Amino acid sequence: MFHSTTAIDRRRDEEGPPGASSRLIMTAAPGGRRPAGLLLAGLLAGLLILPPLAIAGATASDLDWTLGVWEGIRRDGADGSEAPMTMRVEAILGGAGQIRQIEIPHDGGVYRGFAVQVFNEEKGRWVRLYTNEGRGRFSTLEGEVEGDRSTWWVTSVDRPRESRLVSERLEDDRWRRTMSISKDNGHSWTVLWIDELRRR
Repeated sequence: MFHSTTAIDRRRDEEGPPGASSRLIMTAAPGGRRPAGLLLAGLLAGLLILPPLAIAGATASDLDWTLGVWEGIRRDGADGSEAPMTMRVEAILGGAGQIRQIEIPHDGGVYRGFAVQVFNEEKGRWVRLYTNEGRGRFSTLEGEVEGDRSTWWVTSVDRPRESRLVSERLEDDRWRRTMSISKDNGHSWTVLWIDELRRR
């Protein structure tokens, strides 16, 4: 099991990082309390009006295979310790987006994460907002899909490193997600954790 000093707790701003040539920009949402419905509506509206940068061949259905309930383990990249996890993926906006909820029980309690993502038609890529119960703010990610693989990149002015999440469809009912970080601008990468998931 993970302990309080492992990847689950000390990296609360990283969903586990998310294709290959995309960059994920991580920014904090404005502070203050707002009604949840208004906040979500505003966030989605902002995602749908990004500057045009078309990528041929990408569609909103590229990640439909992830819909459903998934169970498996998260393995720590440093010490190999494992914790059980569950991920629920649901379609929203008539298939134009998804919401994802993650739960990972560990020695210190339960890590819970939430993401909402939409496919931006003009850019031909996905945009995701991620948070967890301990943060109180959203991070913004962008990802691209290439076949059965998608890559999401994370950068932030207050973090001297890059983060990369690679998502791989191994089989119809098997899914692997690998989060890595780089402290030298992408020249070398260190794995933070790996999710091994099977469809329930």
